[in-house]
Amino acid sequence: MRICIFGDAQSVHLQRIVPGLIDRGVDVHVVTHKPAEISGVAVERFSVPPPSLTNLRTWHGRWLKCLREYMRRFDVVHVHFLADWGFTPEIMAEGCLVASPWGSDIVPPPGEGQPPRKLTDARVAMLRHAAMVTTWGPTFARTVAEFANIDESTIELLPLGVDLELFKPVERRFPRQSNLLRVGFYKGFREVYGASYLMRAMPAVVEVVPEVRFDMIGDGPQLAHCKMLAGLYGVEAHVNWVRRQPHRNIPNYLDGWDLTVIPSVCESFGAAALESSAMRVPVVASDVGGLPDTVEHGVTGLLVPPQAPEQLADAVITLLEDPELRQRMGAAGREMVEREYDWQAILDKWVATYGKARDRVFAVV
Repeated sequence: MRICIFGDAQSVHLQRIVPGLIDRGVDVHVVTHKPAEISGVAVERFSVPPPSLTNLRTWHGRWLKCLREYMRRFDVVHVHFLADWGFTPEIMAEGCLVASPWGSDIVPPPGEGQPPRKLTDARVAMLRHAAMVTTWGPTFARTVAEFANIDESTIELLPLGVDLELFKPVERRFPRQSNLLRVGFYKGFREVYGASYLMRAMPAVVEVVPEVRFDMIGDGPQLAHCKMLAGLYGVEAHVNWVRRQPHRNIPNYLDGWDLTVIPSVCESFGAAALESSAMRVPVVASDVGGLPDTVEHGVTGLLVPPQAPEQLADAVITLLEDPELRQRMGAAGREMVEREYDWQAILDKWVATYGKARDRVFAVV
C-alpha cells in the first residue's frame, strides 16, 4: 500500500508514526511545509512557486495540478492537521483522502483568534468530503462532528499509542535524593498547556509538602513568565528547569517522578498522560478536551477543573501525601495502557484503517 502523509514532519507524532508504518511494509511518502528528516522515508517539502504578475493566471492551476498528482499516485493521502494545503472537494474526488484534525485546527488555542472564515470553510469541506475522518479519541470526535456538522458515528478512532518497551518502568535509573518527592511537567511553555496555573499552585503545595521538587521540562513563549512567577511566589528552590528533551529521553525523567501534572487549558487527546501511566506514574490533569479519555479519574489519576490553581494544588497534595494511592493508580495506569494503547497494536490498526479507507473508495462493485 502506498501512503502519502501531509503534515508537520518535525512533530514527534509523525516521527513515530512513519517508521512504524514502514516496519509494516507500507510505502510511505511525507509532504511537509518545513524541512525535516525521518529515517527511511522520502520527505518532500511542498512548494509551488509563489504567484507574481507574470504567472498569476497559471499559478492556481499549477497548485491544483500538483495536488491531483498526489491523489492519483497514492492509494491513500492522509492529511494530519487541517492546514491550508488546498484540497478542494473536486481534488479529493480524484482519490482517497483521510483527514485527521489534531486539535488547534478545530478549536483555536487560548489567546488566538478565530481563523479566517475562508480557512474554516475549507476545513469543514475537507471533513465533509474526505473518504474517512479520524480522531485521537471519542471526546475530540464529538468536537469534530459538531464543528463540521457530520455524523459522529462515521469518524474512526485512531489514537496514539505508547511504546511499551521505551516507556517501561524499571528500577529507578536515578537514586532517591533523601526524602524528596518529584512532580513532573513536560508539555512545554505555551499558554494552551497551562504551565502558569501549575506555578500558581506551587506555593500551596510547598507549604504542605516542603520536600517537593518540580521538574519543568520544555521551552516556549511562556517560559520567562513562569520563571518570573517562581520568583514572585518564592518557590525557585523547589523548581528544576530543564530544556526541551528528545522524546526518547522522557522515560528517564518519568522514572524519577512521583506524579505528572498536565494543567492544559485545552487538549485534543493526552499522549503525555498515557506515557506517564505506562511508567506507573499517576497523573493530575485538567478535566478538559480529550484528557478524560486518557486519565480515568480516581483510577489512574485525578482530574481537576482547568485554570483552577487551588484545585490543582489540592489534587497534587492528595497524591503526594498518599504513597499507597500513588502506587495503586500507577499500577492501574500501566494496566490500562497495556490493554488499550500498546503502540504495536495501534500501528496495526492504522494499517487496517488505511485499507478500509482505500476499499471504501476503490472497491469494485
